[in-house]
Amino acid sequence: MKKAILAAATLGLLGVSGVASAISVTLTAHNQRSSSGSLSTLKWQGGCATFPAASGCINPANTTLAGMGITGSTAVWDWDPVNGILSMTGTFNTASTLGSSGAPAASVVIGDKVVDMVINTVTQTTTAASYMCAEGNFLGTVGAHGCDNLVLGDDFLYNGSTAYNVGGNAACVNRTIGGDDISSGNPRGLMTQAGGGGCDATDGAFDLWTIVSYTGPGGQLILSNGVPLGDAGTNYLTFSVAAAVVPVPAAVWLFGSALGLLGVARRRAGVAA
Repeated sequence: MKKAILAAATLGLLGVSGVASAISVTLTAHNQRSSSGSLSTLKWQGGCATFPAASGCINPANTTLAGMGITGSTAVWDWDPVNGILSMTGTFNTASTLGSSGAPAASVVIGDKVVDMVINTVTQTTTAASYMCAEGNFLGTVGAHGCDNLVLGDDFLYNGSTAYNVGGNAACVNRTIGGDDISSGNPRGLMTQAGGGGCDATDGAFDLWTIVSYTGPGGQLILSNGVPLGDAGTNYLTFSVAAAVVPVPAAVWLFGSALGLLGVARRRAGVAA
């Protein structure tokens, strides 16, 4: 009886995998630089009391953001430094406004809405449960459409349509160009990829596969699209990293349970004698 219990405990210990390496991180900023090099602070955060320009706070009085579905994000983030994976559960809604303004009348350039996203910096892939680009109110006034990457025709109207999450694939986009609109490049999608399999080629909103900085638990994590943070075209997320919490390995609990069972077996053996 004793040998059987010890054998079971040993097998259990051998079968237990290592403790998960994910660490909780908190998003503190989403930034990008325009083609002119101007730094922009994107809006993604709800529940703010004030709405300064250099913050991620979404002003609920901005009807353009509300109409785009850019409301306070519910995302909960984790970083796995061992495997280089950033994972998020919930919704992440983020948008750029002219001058990073938090004013109710601030013009909005473009936004992204993503659910349950996983960014793998090793395989350089981004996956999600769903993704959608949200067009702001500014680019149309200069004859362009950001989500579809179009030059609008003489009528200054967007005449096309776009389907997202085609076939249940968050990275699959189908763009239809209508009227006198002209393509100026690939439509915006979850990540950059070549067309194929019923999906259009896309330019990625979340090609954030470069680890700019990771200073460990209690420090900071920055992921970017590979463009230096001071250069035009950069896009990056900044996180604060939780202090390390050392969990008790599952093997310890299992071994404790085995010792408890062994004690029970000894008592039973004494009674039987």
